[in-house]
Amino acid sequence: MKYKINRNQTPLTEGELSSARNFNQALKGYRAMKAPFYRRGKFLTGGSAIIVGAAIALMVVFDDKGEILGNENSPYIAPPIAQVNIAADTYTVDADSTTDIDYTSGSKLHIPAGAFKDASGNPVKGKVTLKYREFHDQKDIFISGIPMIYDSAGSKYVFESAGMMEITAWQDGKALQANNDKPIKVDMVSNTAEDRYNTYYLDTAEKKWVNLNQANLLPGQKPTAAKGGINPKDTLSVDTKAYVEEMENEPLSSNPALSKYVQEVRRTVAEVKAVEKEKPMAVTKADKNKQRFSITVDPTEFPEIAIYKGVKFQVKDEKSFDQASAKVEWEDVKLKKLTGIDYEITFSKGAKTFKVVATPVLQEKDMAEAQKVYDRKFAEYQTKLNDKKAAEEKARKEYEARAKAMEVEMQKAIAAQKERDRVYEASLNRTQLIYRTFSVYRFGTYNCDSPVGWPTESNVVASLTDENGNKLNLRSFNLVEKGRNAIFPYTAESGQCKNFRFNGSKENMIWAMTDDNKLAIVDAKSFKEQKANRTFKFKLVDEEFKTSDEVKKYLDI
Repeated sequence: MKYKINRNQTPLTEGELSSARNFNQALKGYRAMKAPFYRRGKFLTGGSAIIVGAAIALMVVFDDKGEILGNENSPYIAPPIAQVNIAADTYTVDADSTTDIDYTSGSKLHIPAGAFKDASGNPVKGKVTLKYREFHDQKDIFISGIPMIYDSAGSKYVFESAGMMEITAWQDGKALQANNDKPIKVDMVSNTAEDRYNTYYLDTAEKKWVNLNQANLLPGQKPTAAKGGINPKDTLSVDTKAYVEEMENEPLSSNPALSKYVQEVRRTVAEVKAVEKEKPMAVTKADKNKQRFSITVDPTEFPEIAIYKGVKFQVKDEKSFDQASAKVEWEDVKLKKLTGIDYEITFSKGAKTFKVVATPVLQEKDMAEAQKVYDRKFAEYQTKLNDKKAAEEKARKEYEARAKAMEVEMQKAIAAQKERDRVYEASLNRTQLIYRTFSVYRFGTYNCDSPVGWPTESNVVASLTDENGNKLNLRSFNLVEKGRNAIFPYTAESGQCKNFRFNGSKENMIWAMTDDNKLAIVDAKSFKEQKANRTFKFKLVDEEFKTSDEVKKYLDI
């Protein structure tokens, strides 16, 4: 059976990579392909996909007010022209059979049998509707309304794209899930062979891009060896306890191959911690020389005290104990657990309060019975704790076994990849295309991107008008720099952009939308003529667009 080369399996998160560090180094020891572009060949492979990491150099950006366009109340994906979007091609495929699709751009989709599940996770059979579309340049990005802002460590960047695609699946009008065990493979045509683009997935629920830490160039389209090679002797270092502690409050891995094991470890760790809080408290014998008092304790709030009969509270520090306050008839009392076996007890009446730190104690005559209660409760607690710890240990071992199995798969894939490359280099065809590859573990939008900062050469207060000099109110305002596959959004208010940054040495354009839904454009020639006086006059396009091609005619680069 023929397979397409896969170098795009969904990776571990940073936390998981701390326990499987060498996955980041896989497949980084290849040289970059030079123009003209080549097409990958078709090869036989029995190895699994290699998990890789790609280094990204992030540029400094600015956080001044007015730079980034955004409205928390706006839809996360909002095409600027509501009735126009990048159209998706629709295919009908048999869920029970393997299907290969050649997309109009030259991209290739491989759908294995059993690639779909329903919302409940059950295998899907029968006919499935597959929708697929691609975005390759600034025009596609602008029309789609897909946000291209990436937040890293509190700083915002713009994505410069080497190609983006969206894939979804449906049956009887209901959205389907991808089968993680049989992912769809997409070899998407790209307009560049540069090796600075990582792979991202758009999480529309969290409203953010997730860095999948994946390389995506196919064989024959490789980075230089100077960027780091594969060390076959590298092995995984799996320390699940440290991993869970580090990742307890972080998002789960986007890698379905490991995330379910991580979830199980987290769940069992949480259960152990919860049981540990139930450890019964041993009550001490009262000191006859110290003052004691009785209060009624809520058994649901303080079960560790309520299990004993005859508990009194013994004052811890009698020097600070107010004898007069002890004689007041208080209206309310509250307990707060302190460290060890002590409690802070607060008496109140109106605005007046009295606090005392005390320890639960029993008289000598009640100690024997209390010891029996404690022994019984402790035995129950110990049994429950042991069961939870056994479940935790099982979850850890399952995680470790899966991670180590992935290491074995990686080493096999490395060996298979070297052989494929040897065959490929002997049969290169210089007339063919560059491809980026994805493994689809979740339906949605995937992107090959390099985060970049906003331009920095010029920073001006820009006035925004129509061709007659009338102030424009814009709901979107985007700088487009020729030769860079990105659009830079800004905020425009009351006919101004207060922090408008652009590289004056480059060829620039502005694409915008007015409040009354007109396309507004400053072409490259007008931008060059107007940048010195910092007033940009927009050409307004009063058209009822029906297709994306109609819009693109005006977005001429």
